[in-house]
Amino acid sequence: MLRAKQIRLLLAFLPAAALSESTFARSTPEPYVSGHYVAHSPAAEFKPVGEARRLAATLAAHRPGAFVIQGKGRSMQPLYPDGTLLVVQPMSYEKLQRGMTVIFRTPDNRTLAHVLVARTADGWRTSGLNNRRADFLPVQADDIRGIVIAAFALVDGTPFASR
Repeated sequence: MLRAKQIRLLLAFLPAAALSESTFARSTPEPYVSGHYVAHSPAAEFKPVGEARRLAATLAAHRPGAFVIQGKGRSMQPLYPDGTLLVVQPMSYEKLQRGMTVIFRTPDNRTLAHVLVARTADGWRTSGLNNRRADFLPVQADDIRGIVIAAFALVDGTPFASR
């Protein structure tokens, strides 16, 4: 039988647990971010650095062909803050859908993570969430390395802002 003090302590934690589950731990983001459709892109989970690295590596190890990269830049904020660990899973070109975040190579051999905007006759149009317009060149099947299946934003105690 629980003592009154144990019950009060348990009840004190329940509202905080309910708030964290409903407010912060969402697996799918809002369908639109900064005017871009992102319903098939996972929201970043905010985790301490060590835990984020461990979770990303474990998830990638259990998915055939999956790998982890660390994002750099602000083009995908607020969905993925600078430095977010992205778990990437290869996917066939035919299965890609609007609203997925893809990792792809540009003609100048840079690696980018942008959201799929529209499929056209000459390839997929992509865009960063903070970019004013869609990327100029379409992305072809050979350019795509995979889709983002999980994201872990690193929390190290340094204050940052995210909208």
